[in-house]
Amino acid sequence: MLLYVEDNLANLALIRRILSGHPGIRILTAMQGGIGLRLAHEYHPDLILLDSHLPDMHGEDVLRRLQSDAASRSIPVIMLSADASPGQIQRLLSNGARNYLTKPLDVRKFLQIVEETLGP
Repeated sequence: MLLYVEDNLANLALIRRILSGHPGIRILTAMQGGIGLRLAHEYHPDLILLDSHLPDMHGEDVLRRLQSDAASRSIPVIMLSADASPGQIQRLLSNGARNYLTKPLDVRKFLQIVEETLGP
């Protein structure tokens, strides 16, 4: 199962469309960071896709909370953001993100990273 924490409906639809060719991947979505944190603890997904700009909290705060909790620390997190600034990318990778992809997404790279993270 994959949890996508994203407040933009078009981005949610895009990821669903991209992953529709992978019927083994169930997608759970949250449009707020707080809801994403609750779902991560309740469902313990195999992967979290996390937007950096959410309406209730910054993605960096969500990542920090996931990393500080033993129950969610082992869940790989891939950041998805339009912010391509090197400082932000390095800071989030240093704070525990497995990878950082910028929007608009390179679909091939996105699929490769998801497949590498989730396994066959």
